[in-house]
Amino acid sequence: MNTSKISVRYAKALFLAAKDAGTLENTFRDATLIGEVLHEVPEFRTTFGNPVMREKEKRKLLDNTFGKYLEDLTIKFLDLLTENNRLIFLPDMMRDFIDLYKKELGISYAELTTAVRVDEKIRDKIKENLEAYLKEKVHLKATTDPTIIGGFILRIEDLQFDASVASELKRFKKELISRN
Repeated sequence: MNTSKISVRYAKALFLAAKDAGTLENTFRDATLIGEVLHEVPEFRTTFGNPVMREKEKRKLLDNTFGKYLEDLTIKFLDLLTENNRLIFLPDMMRDFIDLYKKELGISYAELTTAVRVDEKIRDKIKENLEAYLKEKVHLKATTDPTIIGGFILRIEDLQFDASVASELKRFKKELISRN
């Protein structure tokens, strides 16, 4: 079976169960926490794919890591994944769940990267314009990266608009080299 089908099906099942139980917001918080841990600690992901590690040990690891922070529904979901030997797909499932949640609420996530910190008024105006353009609520995260030199990079979901000075310089350099 296609791994993306596995993660989408499990994520959708969790989403529908959370919606029915009235814990969608809390399950979203859980999925975000799990996703962040899996992203920040790659060894954690590797452990789930380890065929030598027994189911009981994986459950204990999950319980020790997340036990007191997660909703009962999320814990039962993790138990189901452990039992069905599907923990290896957990990062994709959490990402797919978060996507379903955002779609349900009509939320887009955007990230604005600039070389220097952006004034809050400018950030709010950008957010307002994005919401008007996308016709949905936008959560805008502003980050700084001095390596882009100037300009900005705007990421909205899977789209990226790169108006950074660093990218322009790279394009200019490539054009100069190709002419010679």
